[in-house]
Amino acid sequence: MSNRVVTENWIPLMDYAMKKGISLSTLRRHIKANKVVYRVEGGRYLLCDEARGFSADADIGSRGGDSAVISHLNSQLQQAREEIAELKTLIAFYEESRPSRLDV
Repeated sequence: MSNRVVTENWIPLMDYAMKKGISLSTLRRHIKANKVVYRVEGGRYLLCDEARGFSADADIGSRGGDSAVISHLNSQLQQAREEIAELKTLIAFYEESRPSRLDV
């Protein structure tokens, strides 16, 4: 059996977003929906970044193998879908705000 050492580390939104590779607006939605562990200090949101003292492979094996992998992949798929929706919204906004050129 491996020893599991879990330490909590609180980091700002921007650092968390860069580390996890997700957008700030996605993080804010997750905070609003209570999907992530967070706290507010001095008006700043800090997210819990758990540093684990064991490998990811050991973690997957301890959670039930295939079902853990599927769960992780579903989570990544959901994040990708949210980011795609954000990008589509931005594209629509930029296309609407672009000045139209009529060459006569």
